[in-house]
Amino acid sequence: MRRINPPQIAGPFATYAHGVEFSGPVRWLFGAGQTGVDGDGTTPTDIVGQSELVWSNIRAVLADADMTIEDIVQLNMLLVDRADHDGAKTVRDTALGDHRPASTLMYISGLARPEWLIEIDYIAARELPG
Repeated sequence: MRRINPPQIAGPFATYAHGVEFSGPVRWLFGAGQTGVDGDGTTPTDIVGQSELVWSNIRAVLADADMTIEDIVQLNMLLVDRADHDGAKTVRDTALGDHRPASTLMYISGLARPEWLIEIDYIAARELPG
């Protein structure tokens, strides 16, 4: 895997790469949008609580596919309220650590349920041995 960050393009900001390239056989996982809903169906009312659940849900899907956060190559983070940016970013930065996938942040007018403040979908990939 190679991260692509051409010098003629501004950035990237510290938390993403402009592109991610694979040159060999790869196993792919396309993750549906995850929201801040717990296994019992409850949703915290604050962005930090929802963000933590989003990343917990993402880790669970990845683990079931024998992958980790480091296998995420692209993600889209959708926020309903710009005021939630800092809280969501703090949780995201903690979840990703030093990992830098290609990434997009969007502010939208709403999600499928009115209490949802954040949704993240992603693509993960792992190079196959050999």
